[in-house]
Amino acid sequence: MGENTLGTFEKQGKQSSMEGDAWVLSFLEAENRLLQGGCRKKCLSVLKTLRDRHLDLPGSPIGEYHMKTLLLYECEKHPRDGEWEEVALGDRINGILLQLISCLQCRRCPHYFLPNLDLFRGKSHR
Repeated sequence: MGENTLGTFEKQGKQSSMEGDAWVLSFLEAENRLLQGGCRKKCLSVLKTLRDRHLDLPGSPIGEYHMKTLLLYECEKHPRDGEWEEVALGDRINGILLQLISCLQCRRCPHYFLPNLDLFRGKSHR
């Protein structure tokens, strides 16, 4: 197993001789570091609840990881802990929901660490 500053690499065994070696890249540790401080994790909890109660529809392209990704982008826009105090929680959620609207309009949600990877790829655009 290897590591870099962004994620952890894990080698997966061959499933067939045609596939060769496969690697899985996990960004969980880096994501957790970025979500430390202020009410960032509470914001994620609110976003997951909003998604589960209002956006979990058949054919919906929006999953929990999309919400987490948008939160990471919001953390980048607002890096200071003071911008993540309880009194600013509504502003941060509003910013994330505006990002979500933009992603849905553009039909593209770039992965935070691999921006060329579209998280909506393979999802239906109804």
